[in-house]
Amino acid sequence: MALDDIQKPNIGTPEFARGRTTSERKMWAIVTTIAFAVFWFAGLFLAAGLYGQQDMHWSAPVLSVLGLAVGLFARRRVDAD
Repeated sequence: MALDDIQKPNIGTPEFARGRTTSERKMWAIVTTIAFAVFWFAGLFLAAGLYGQQDMHWSAPVLSVLGLAVGLFARRRVDAD
């Protein structure tokens, strides 16, 4: 097998060349990252409270659910055409 057969050229047009990279998509990508970070961080405290490592605080389940919901919504907005 020749090297030219293994190395394939890039096929198609990247998203930024089609004009899909907008400031709105960038903003939703940042919101997605922050929301999922809140979800995982609060989820750690939620798991610690459930397994008795610390006292359960009301904010852990609320922030975990809120972070997941906002993260999923924002992720859908990033993929929206």
